[in-house]
Amino acid sequence: MKNIVFDMGNVLTKYKLSDYIGTYTEDEAQAALLKNQVCASVEWICMDRGTMTDEEAVRSICKRILQSEWELVERFVREFRMKQEPNPPMEALLGELKEQGYHLFLMSNTSHRFRAFSKNIPSVGYMDGIWISCECGYLKPEREAYVDFFRKMKIEPQESYFVDDSPANIEAGIRLGMRGCVYHQDMPELRRNLREAGIDLKDA
Repeated sequence: MKNIVFDMGNVLTKYKLSDYIGTYTEDEAQAALLKNQVCASVEWICMDRGTMTDEEAVRSICKRILQSEWELVERFVREFRMKQEPNPPMEALLGELKEQGYHLFLMSNTSHRFRAFSKNIPSVGYMDGIWISCECGYLKPEREAYVDFFRKMKIEPQESYFVDDSPANIEAGIRLGMRGCVYHQDMPELRRNLREAGIDLKDA
């Protein structure tokens, strides 16, 4: 095993959508609007796929909501993930893997906003290669996303291990020969899984 591949949200960073939305509003109706009309929208997928800009997505979303909510939606989309809670145990693990000589990669479904907010994520600095969906036109768990990832990173799936919080994303990687595990916010469990895959780690 030469390469360790990581997802971003709920892996490199701590992220819970309901808590994040709560930093924008305490109103239940507004919270539901942000969750359903923004984060669970077709426009959101299009931003992650790179087929729609933030501005285009906001305009499209605002066509179906009250004008009184436009400012909230625009601010939410513009600022999304610009501030993220770090995951110090994961940062320590990445540093350890780097010292052991493993190549580290990021594979994330995210929008072009990533290039702005990623500088606030310490773990990103450990990466030897970064694949983000908006720059490729594919989304995990689509097969094409993984094929594109392996080609661009110039790595072999059989030499790679994937850590993601989505079972569907892990399963898609396995289908192409990449081993992996679902990260359940449990660092001891993750370290056990890595060791079982033959990845060298300290005893801690």
